[in-house]
Amino acid sequence: MRVDGIRWTGFFLLIALWAAPPLVHGQPVPDTLSFDRARALLEAHNPHLRAAQAQGEATGQAARAGALFPNPTVSVSEERTNLEGDGVDDQWYLSVTQPLRYPGEQRARSEAATAVARAAQARAEETAASLYRTLRRRYLDVVVADRRHQIHRRFAEAIREAARAARVRVQEGDLGTFRQARIQTAQAQYEDGLAEATRALRTARTDLYALLHPDDAQQGPPDAAAVPTIHPTGTLQYRPVRVSQDVALQRALQQRGQLRAARARLQAQRERLTTARYGRWPDVSVSAGPKTQNVPGSETTFGFTAALNVELPLWNGGQTHVDATRNRRNEAQARLEAARRRVRTEVRTALEDLRSYRSRIETVSQKVLADTDSLLQNAEYVYREGDITLFELLDAIESARAAALLKTRLTAGYLRALYDLEYALGVGPADAPVVVDGALDPRDPELN
Repeated sequence: MRVDGIRWTGFFLLIALWAAPPLVHGQPVPDTLSFDRARALLEAHNPHLRAAQAQGEATGQAARAGALFPNPTVSVSEERTNLEGDGVDDQWYLSVTQPLRYPGEQRARSEAATAVARAAQARAEETAASLYRTLRRRYLDVVVADRRHQIHRRFAEAIREAARAARVRVQEGDLGTFRQARIQTAQAQYEDGLAEATRALRTARTDLYALLHPDDAQQGPPDAAAVPTIHPTGTLQYRPVRVSQDVALQRALQQRGQLRAARARLQAQRERLTTARYGRWPDVSVSAGPKTQNVPGSETTFGFTAALNVELPLWNGGQTHVDATRNRRNEAQARLEAARRRVRTEVRTALEDLRSYRSRIETVSQKVLADTDSLLQNAEYVYREGDITLFELLDAIESARAAALLKTRLTAGYLRALYDLEYALGVGPADAPVVVDGALDPRDPELN
C-alpha cells in the first residue's frame, strides 16, 4: 500500500506539473518587455536605422538642390583708354548673366530629382523593414526560448519526483539497482536539457538586448549579469492564416521598398537620359546690365548692354554622355528585373514554408497531442491497476515532453515563415503586421 501511494503521488504530481500555468512561484516577477516597447527602443537607439533615415533625407535634398535653376553670375568690369593729349576714356560695366535651359530639359531635371528622392526614401524604408524583421525574429527567439525553458523545467521536476519515488522503492527492496541507474540516467539527461534551455534563453535575451542597446554592444558581448531579465509578453498561439499567392505577389511588387527604390532609380535614369540628349544642343545664356562712360571734358553718360551667348558644340557634341547615360538606364532596368525575381522567390518560399508548417501543426494538434493525452490517460488507468512500472510512466513523461517541444518548434517555424512573408510584402514598423507580440492575429482580410 505504501508503494502504491508513492506511485499515485508521483503520477498526480506529473499531471499537476503538466497542467500548471507557466509561473515561477516564490521568485520575483521578471521585467516584461512588450513588442511595442521593443520597437520603440529599436527606433530610438539603433544607429543603422538613424543612418538610413538621415542618408535618405540628405540624398533627396541634394537631388532637389541639383535640379534647381542655375544661379546667375554678376560681373563688374572697367575699360580705360588713353586719349591723345590729356585724359582717359573710362568706362564701367555691370553685367548679370543667366544660363538658360530648354523647357523639356528643366522638367526632366526636376523629375529626375523627385525620383532620386523617392528612391532614397524607399531604401530607408527597406532598411527599416529589414531591422524590423530582425527585431521580430529576436523577440520571437526569446519567446520560444522562454517556452522551451518552461517545458524543460516542468519535466525535470517530474523526473526528480520519479527519482525520489525510485529511491524509496530501492530502500524497500521493490526496485533493483539497474533500474535505479536508469532513472538516474534519465534524470541527468533531463537536467542537462534544462541547463541547455537555460543557456539558450540567456543567449536569446543577450541577442535581443544587443539589438536594442547597440551602444553597449560596441564594447563587446555584454556580461550576462549586466543583461536585465527580459520576459516577453508575447505568446505562441497558433491561428491559421491562409494567404493567396497571387494577392501576395501583387502586393509585394507594389509595396516592397526594394522594388520601389529600383523603379525610382530607373525613372531617374530615364529622365537623366532626356537631360543628356539636350546636352547635344548648344548651351544658351543671356546677359544684360548698365554701362557708364566718362570722357574728359564731357559729362558722364549712361547706357545699357545686352548679349546672347551661344555655345558652339564643335569639339564635344554630348553624344558620349548620352551613350553613358543610356547604359546606366539599361543597368537600372536590369537591376529592377533582378529585384522582381528575388522578391517573387522570397514570397513563394515564405508561402511554401508557411503552408508546410501550418499543415504540420494541424497534424500535430490532431494526432500527436491527442495520442499523448490518450497515452497519459491510459497510463493512469493501468498504473492504478498495477500493470505498468514506474519506468513505463517515464516513457509517458518523455512522450508528453517531446510533443510539447515539437509543438513549440513548429509554431516558432510558422511564425518565422510569416515574418519572412510580411517582410517580402514590404511590411515595416509603420504598418500593421499580421503578427502582434509573437501571437498570430489575422487582421488583413485581403490576405485570407
